[in-house]
Amino acid sequence: MGAKTIGLSRDLLIHPGETIADILDERHITQKELAKRAGVSEPFLCDVIRGRKDISKGLAKGLEYALGVKSSFWLNLQANYDAELLILDEEDSIGQEERSIYKKMKELVGFLKSQSRIEESRTEGESIIALRKYLRVSSLTGLKSFASEGAFRISSKTSIDPDILGAWICMCKADTAERKLISKFEIERIDKLICALKQVMRKNKDPQSELIELFADYGVDFSVAHNFKGAPVQGYLAKKGDANYQMVLTIRGSYADRFWFSLFHELGHIVNGDMGKQSSYLDGDDESDERELAANEFAKNALIDPLKYDLFIQKNDFRFRSVQEFADSQNVPDYIVIGRLQHDKKIPWERFAKYKITYKWLTDEMR
Repeated sequence: MGAKTIGLSRDLLIHPGETIADILDERHITQKELAKRAGVSEPFLCDVIRGRKDISKGLAKGLEYALGVKSSFWLNLQANYDAELLILDEEDSIGQEERSIYKKMKELVGFLKSQSRIEESRTEGESIIALRKYLRVSSLTGLKSFASEGAFRISSKTSIDPDILGAWICMCKADTAERKLISKFEIERIDKLICALKQVMRKNKDPQSELIELFADYGVDFSVAHNFKGAPVQGYLAKKGDANYQMVLTIRGSYADRFWFSLFHELGHIVNGDMGKQSSYLDGDDESDERELAANEFAKNALIDPLKYDLFIQKNDFRFRSVQEFADSQNVPDYIVIGRLQHDKKIPWERFAKYKITYKWLTDEMR
């Protein structure tokens, strides 16, 4: 049984029949006379006035002749009543389980409202309905079924809430549902895409809008999404048509080198054919997973040539000037090489930390 609605009540709804009754009182017209003038039976008119039946198109036209009030007025009155009744019926369909799920989504709902993606609501029920419509689900109880979809790099150190994770996936789908891609993804163009990505990378500024345009030219619908507690997602991949993909990135932190590695990692899954016949792909952080290891290798090798990196390591010259020169030879910013050296424990984490840039649009601007 649905929970009781707080706010709008059926008792407060005004059926269009009450408006007819008010006009009859003002003009001192009987129901019998109006029924004759409108061309309907008196019992039918009586049922409409008492709210038992709705105003039909025929009655609306009859009322226009009989009372001089346009039929569109009566039909709109009925439509507005039906809409308000539908809201009450929707709120009545909200059970305790769905309300409990909604309460867990305070952070996600707050973000969507701050971005004007859903409107402020008077009641909890109205807010749940607004969230249903935005996420395009008939009930929040079905969100967990989406949690097994997509490509993720999920941290094993953070707990996962299937409902919030499912909502995040639906949010990503909703945000790009209307975007259409003209170009197709072609593996033969991957080298050109990598070169173009490095050019964007080296500009050392907010790359978000430029990445969206660039990826679209290569058949990938790219976006950066906010992440939430309970959905520790770094990347999401899904098929979007026969030859297109959707790629969504988040980053829990703002270091640019981590962002770019995640981007190339997800690109590696597409190139390596990990999507297969699936519409989406689950990407965990299990280091024993061969697909994860292969995607990591693709990312490392696409960013920095492996043979040249080995030669650079053998020289054991990690002065900043040397790092800069090697980064220039690879057509990447110096922070990419710094991050790689830190990860490989060739230099301590604090060395050259001041040269590592952050993308504030991944964190502060989106909160």
